[in-house]
Amino acid sequence: MSSAKRTEASQNEFWSVDSQPEKLSGPVALWRAPAVLATFVVLCSLGLYALHHSSLLNYFFPVGDWVFVRVQDQQFVAIRQFLLSYYVAFGLFSNGSARARARLIFALVGYFFVFCLILDLSANAIYQVTGLLPDLNVQQIAAGVVGFAIFSTQVFGRGAMPETVAMTVTPRRRLVVAARFVIVTVLAAFISLKVSQASPAIVLWLRDWALLGGLGPGVFLFLPSLFFMLFMLSFWDRIWSKKDERYCPPLSVVVPAHNEEYILAHTIESLDAAAGRYGGDVTVLVVNNNSSDNTFAVAQTTLEQAVHLKGRVLEEARAGKAHALNLGFSQVETEFVIRIDADTQIEAGALWRAMSHFADPEVGCVGGVARTRGRSFFERARQAEVLVNHGYYSVATDSLEALVAVPGMFAAYRTALTHKLGGFSFGLNGEDSEMSMRIGEMGYHVMVDPRVHYESEVPATMHHMREQRMRWFRSSFHIAARCADASHLNRASIRGSIILPLMLFNAAVRGMGICLIFFAIIEYIDPFTRDLIPQLHAIFSVAIGAPFLVSVMAICINRAWYALLYVPEYTLFRLLRSYFTLESMLSIKITEHVRKETRPVTLPALPQLGHK
Repeated sequence: MSSAKRTEASQNEFWSVDSQPEKLSGPVALWRAPAVLATFVVLCSLGLYALHHSSLLNYFFPVGDWVFVRVQDQQFVAIRQFLLSYYVAFGLFSNGSARARARLIFALVGYFFVFCLILDLSANAIYQVTGLLPDLNVQQIAAGVVGFAIFSTQVFGRGAMPETVAMTVTPRRRLVVAARFVIVTVLAAFISLKVSQASPAIVLWLRDWALLGGLGPGVFLFLPSLFFMLFMLSFWDRIWSKKDERYCPPLSVVVPAHNEEYILAHTIESLDAAAGRYGGDVTVLVVNNNSSDNTFAVAQTTLEQAVHLKGRVLEEARAGKAHALNLGFSQVETEFVIRIDADTQIEAGALWRAMSHFADPEVGCVGGVARTRGRSFFERARQAEVLVNHGYYSVATDSLEALVAVPGMFAAYRTALTHKLGGFSFGLNGEDSEMSMRIGEMGYHVMVDPRVHYESEVPATMHHMREQRMRWFRSSFHIAARCADASHLNRASIRGSIILPLMLFNAAVRGMGICLIFFAIIEYIDPFTRDLIPQLHAIFSVAIGAPFLVSVMAICINRAWYALLYVPEYTLFRLLRSYFTLESMLSIKITEHVRKETRPVTLPALPQLGHK
């Protein structure tokens, strides 16, 4: 790090023209998400009351949920009532005309009812033919999974989204990836089944403390065991990788800066210290992007004082990070380029650690893992979050050549690839993820190295955090639309056909997290609901318990022992993150019709302007 470290937290407003693409999203009033939650509570309470107390409904739906055939089992969670209440509450306050909102609600409820009817009738038909009693818990789990998927696909299909871009889709190691995916999935399912049947003492203890759910521990162990095996495969791959820590070719660093005078000097000083350890030539291009403060002067002065690097300041009058990045990248004359944010200070070994991977000609993009100083609740929660998301999940998905997002806070590229792909896209959220996704689909290795560390600013206030997370979470939908060309099954792309849909599915689940907690409380206080403890355990294990276990495992794997102290705050932060996800989805502009698939647009290559 630079010798002149910052001690104060950021006061930057984190708002720019990139925050909320005008054609795709709109502002969300502070009252709208609470209105959704209040409406959900009312609808859910009324529905549960009617199901339990109406003799007519109780006759047709005796299990306390909208199950269309009579069964002997008793369900733990009325997941169908939960989803129907959420559909209506969200639809009423979504971002669209009255007709668009009504059509969204009708589609959500209609598709879900049709699926549940088919599911229940099929289970009953199997019983009539084979005599095997239907497992209501299995039916409810299936209804819940499909219900989440219906929500995400309908918001995605009816929301205003970026144009799809034409992509070259030739993923690496297709046969190896396919074999790994099948074998690991089967093994994870086998482990989950065996644990579910055996129920060892440790599993029973975890379930009693709502860390594994009342629906059966196997359900909650499937994904953790799957990702752990994928992580170990990725670790094996890296042992045999072709990285060379002596590889230090000439390198350029592009730093887009908008009103960053308060921190830019620290960023450049950290680059200078890293250049001193790198061993090769480093050129820094600071792009002053429509700043109204002294960003240009600070950049110029600090670059002149640098000892180990050379650089210059460029001017980009068009507001927007993508414009600034494209100007900077068009001026790059080296084979490799790194983009970092103007509020990011890299550690001294970050450059050579990242560049060591490019000794392998198949590597196209490399990212790192952010570190914080733990000065505030947000910083401590963020540290645990990045260790889970980038230090664990990103590394795991790399074993399937399926990593989508390399954060733009620090990302190294082969320059020619960024030019061929037309540079960074303006007018959407997630231009960094789009670039890394498209590089990976071209057949290059896209990876995150947990040894590459940098410190990037964490919002200091709730207002700052809200803006950042709404932008980040909305990007899942934008990237899925932008890169939909890779999602067709005949392209054989894990990223496109599996990871992109999972991103949308995960956004739906996360956005419903707060409502899930409210639902648990409603079910608990209802004196006519039976088997309260399993209901509470099942719900709280999904919302809190299982993520708690995963975060502890990810932190231990990364050997960041100090971050174990941050896990309780991270667990609370996940609930806040759920609320911001809800607001983010409420910001998506809902149209009156399902978006039609159009021919992907072909982007022109980014021009090489050279040194001026």
